[in-house]
Amino acid sequence: MAKVGIVLGTNELSKVLYTGMWAVISTSMGDEVIIFATMDGVKVFLKENPDLKVTDEASKKVLEAKEDILSYYRKAKKTGKLKIYACSYATKLFGLEKGNYDDLIDDIVGITTFQMELEGAQILSIW
Repeated sequence: MAKVGIVLGTNELSKVLYTGMWAVISTSMGDEVIIFATMDGVKVFLKENPDLKVTDEASKKVLEAKEDILSYYRKAKKTGKLKIYACSYATKLFGLEKGNYDDLIDDIVGITTFQMELEGAQILSIW
């Protein structure tokens, strides 16, 4: 069983979908996954009106297919092996609080907390 950290720094629909797919596959294989949503990535997990950009061709296709991208994160959460953290700096930057986030968000933490929890695990960075 491995541990994987994912830094999600974008709200581009195709990249958010890719991150969710990676999380659900990794957790289903028994890996622990920790996602650190930062900068525009925190906007994905807003309780009301999640902000997803649709600028690349893949995102346009996903939008046309009306894919529920957060369902991947919810499936991964059901395994008990996924944690999703919102970046404390980005949360402050956008004037957000814990109550603004969907229940997928486990906590608001800084990057140091995220890195300490990874203990040398593989890290993917998606921007």
